[in-house]
Amino acid sequence: MLASITLTPVSPADAELLDNLWQFYELESSAWSAEDIDPCGRFNSLSDFLDRLRAPDAVAEGYVIRHGEYVAGFLLVGLQQLQERAIKELADLYVLPKYRGLGIATEVIRQTVMASDRPWLIGVFRLDVHAQRFWERAFQRLPFTSVRELLPPAYPDLREFIVNEGPAGAARHEP
Repeated sequence: MLASITLTPVSPADAELLDNLWQFYELESSAWSAEDIDPCGRFNSLSDFLDRLRAPDAVAEGYVIRHGEYVAGFLLVGLQQLQERAIKELADLYVLPKYRGLGIATEVIRQTVMASDRPWLIGVFRLDVHAQRFWERAFQRLPFTSVRELLPPAYPDLREFIVNEGPAGAARHEP
C-alpha cells in the first residue's frame, strides 16, 4: 500500500486545477478518440461536471490524487441508474505519466471501490488499449468479490463491468 497517496475532494477552488489536468487526459486520449481541440487550442472542458459538483444534491464526486505533496492525477466518480438501481461509476481515473508504474491507480481503486461495501460500475473505452490492459490486470490482482461484464453494454464504445456485487468470498466471473 502506498501510504503517501491521498484523495482530496475537489472544491470550487480546484476547478482550474481539475480543468488543466483534464486537458492532459484529453490530449492522451485524442490518439484513439479523435477528439479535436477548439479554436482556442483546448479540448472540451469539465464545466458541466464541475457544475454538477456544486449542486446541492450532487451525484458526482471529483478527487485530486496526490503523491505526497504533489498532484499526481484525478478521479471522477458519477452515479448511474443501472437495472433500476443507483450505482457508483468510476468514470475517469487519470495519473500523470511521471507517476505511472508506482501503483497509484491501484491504490486509488483500493481506497474507493475496494473500500466500499457496494457494487461499482467500471467503464473502459474499447479503443483505449492501455486502460483495457490495466483493468484486465486489476481484475486478476485485486480481491474483487465479483467481476461481471455487462453484455450488451449500455454504450457500444465501452466495455462495462460491475464489480463487488456479491458478498466477500463469492465466486468470481473473470472477463
